[in-house]
Amino acid sequence: MTRNIRLMPCALAVLIFSLLAFPAAAQVTVLTNANVIDATGAPVQEGVTLVIDGNVISSLTPGPYAPTGEEDEIIDLAGAYVTPGFWNMHVHLTALLPHNHALDNASVGAKVIRAGVNAMEGLRHGFTGLRSVGEEHNIDVVWQQAFDEGFALGPRIFASGESVAPTAGHRGDVPDGADGVAAVRKAVRSRIQQGASVIKIVNVEMLQDELVAAIETAHSLGVTITAHSREPTLYDAVAAGIDSIEHGYDITDETIQLMAEMGTFYDPTIICNLSDEYIREREDRLAALGWSEDEQAVKWRTAIAYADERSPEHALHQRQALARAAEAGVKLLIGSDSMPVGEIGWLEMEQFVLSGVSEMDTLIAATRNPAELLGVLDSLGTVEEGKLADLVVMAANPLENISNIRTVTMVFKDGISVPMEPEPGTLRFYDYYESQGPPQSFLERSEDASGFVREGNPYESGQL
Repeated sequence: MTRNIRLMPCALAVLIFSLLAFPAAAQVTVLTNANVIDATGAPVQEGVTLVIDGNVISSLTPGPYAPTGEEDEIIDLAGAYVTPGFWNMHVHLTALLPHNHALDNASVGAKVIRAGVNAMEGLRHGFTGLRSVGEEHNIDVVWQQAFDEGFALGPRIFASGESVAPTAGHRGDVPDGADGVAAVRKAVRSRIQQGASVIKIVNVEMLQDELVAAIETAHSLGVTITAHSREPTLYDAVAAGIDSIEHGYDITDETIQLMAEMGTFYDPTIICNLSDEYIREREDRLAALGWSEDEQAVKWRTAIAYADERSPEHALHQRQALARAAEAGVKLLIGSDSMPVGEIGWLEMEQFVLSGVSEMDTLIAATRNPAELLGVLDSLGTVEEGKLADLVVMAANPLENISNIRTVTMVFKDGISVPMEPEPGTLRFYDYYESQGPPQSFLERSEDASGFVREGNPYESGQL
């Protein structure tokens, strides 16, 4: 890959009023010798020149490029593959599973930083868009606003804030939920008022009138709504008009058919539904392909998988259901649930193919379908003229082997070339799993200074 950069001449005597009156021209970046996978389902477009004018794809033309002199940068991709930016449609930006109990009492501020690290790291993996489906303290809303306003370079976030669930919902975890139609409507409206751009409900324990109220209220305010669900309430949610389903535990063929008819999107989070056999299958495959050299990534992606290990029967059902849903024409979504956004998002895409979904349909589930669900397909989700330049450049063809998504060399978000290396000296999200938590407490320092030793020191044992 070669770069030819033309620096625009600057006159020394430029009047101040002219700078104020005439804003600087948009950056023009030209990508030549590109193989474009546009995510419409069309075949690869080979030898294409792609022009980015500001933040928009202004042209896609076949054949070699003749410079005009107006370009700011010309990048010869030398046959690299260009796709739309990826979306991870099921994230919890602060989540750690397996839990690191040293961080159980982390402050809200510390969690805000953790979420930002996760999101920005995911951008370097090619995930230019995220849908957050359940986050405490509106941390996802904060980052949604920060990235939208340009305070930091990160992915587009569609944030839900906290999920809406009844008391004792989500396996009994919710102590004081939204009970009754009025409370559900208020909960949905309050989240949107606070900046949520999507709504996530847990409908397993909801009554039918509460479910309908949540869907009606979200739609009345122009916001999409998704449901953490399992059968038999999964069928009820689809029939009531839910926009998408998360997980879909024990999903039946009857529900799959209804989803295809209703246009309901399916986010199976298949990576969180693996048996020991499937985890070993995945890791053996990645090792054979040469993607096991990062020891920290292998250690923690394996630990994350076993923290969510499922029975062979459950894992087989979910794998087969995903394949049947794809065959039935259900619109699929890539969503990892486990974190970090980037690595586990890649694993989810790979697991789609291992489950029987084609490489093309997997890419569409990571690009076009999310944009359609979120109502932004007119500007995102495919590589077409007039759309925003959220792009991923890969050295190898992901249609030949889905793991070629790991060969990301460049990412563009809103026309901006994303720095691919983290700041020197900074850690990665996986380091949160290994963090020892905050420094010594006052009590521990004072005991050390006085020479006091506890029997079964709770600090050394990790109890405190």
